[in-house]
Amino acid sequence: MDINKEEFPVKVDDEIYGPIAVERLVADVKSRKLTNEARFWDGEEWVPVSILLEKEDPTVWDEDIGSIPQGGPPLPTTSAWEDVNRKGRWVMIYGDHLVIEGGTVNTKDVGRIIVGEPLSGGIPIRKLVNVSFKDSNMGVVIKASSFHKMYETYSLECCLSKDDSTKFMKELKQANVRIVSK
Repeated sequence: MDINKEEFPVKVDDEIYGPIAVERLVADVKSRKLTNEARFWDGEEWVPVSILLEKEDPTVWDEDIGSIPQGGPPLPTTSAWEDVNRKGRWVMIYGDHLVIEGGTVNTKDVGRIIVGEPLSGGIPIRKLVNVSFKDSNMGVVIKASSFHKMYETYSLECCLSKDDSTKFMKELKQANVRIVSK
């Protein structure tokens, strides 16, 4: 499937336009006629139009073979930081979601699997209860918490270097996410 031939409805504030061709959407984002506030319908949810720019960069995502460049994050994004304790585990800002993915399962994960808590996945940024930052001997342990059921919360966890955690915290503050430091 050639994404450049596709057309999508576009939502700006409460108005819906289109369907509009991807080439035009990309051109409008590049020329700043559309901002990240604009969203397009991908068939499941409204996604920021700026994600379309990432698809143009072949170092981020190779659509022909559908694979991820070696040594990079598991999703095509420019905001990604690798876990210092678990190779292959990444925390990423992907559109309007915080995503923690990858890495191998460890002993702590087994207990979480039994209880039924997610080990990885995405949380819409607007649904984050808080994100905690706690210094450790390896770096900074990050826990992103959200509601699981009506009165239950769950957390996705990773450990970043001090430098990466500072950059990550800066992006969260720009998104007005509640940050808890311990």
